[in-house]
Amino acid sequence: MEIQIRKIGNSKGAVIPAPLLKELGLDIGTSLDAHAENGRLVLEPKRASKYQLDELLQQCDPQAATPDDLTNWEQANAVGNELL
Repeated sequence: MEIQIRKIGNSKGAVIPAPLLKELGLDIGTSLDAHAENGRLVLEPKRASKYQLDELLQQCDPQAATPDDLTNWEQANAVGNELL
């Protein structure tokens, strides 16, 4: 399938034909990662990252101070029928 690069405003771009989008399961608003590979333009859909708990915990600083708003909330008196 041949596609031409076109002028789009002050940029250049290419229109991806609807049948190709349908075949790939892509739609308007899909984010793509673009890179060159062996002289070719490669477009790949960006998929949502799946995080592992241990990866997220490695990013945490256990020595970090508790934010003031959270400290205030934890120290607030009950105002209703909350169970502790």
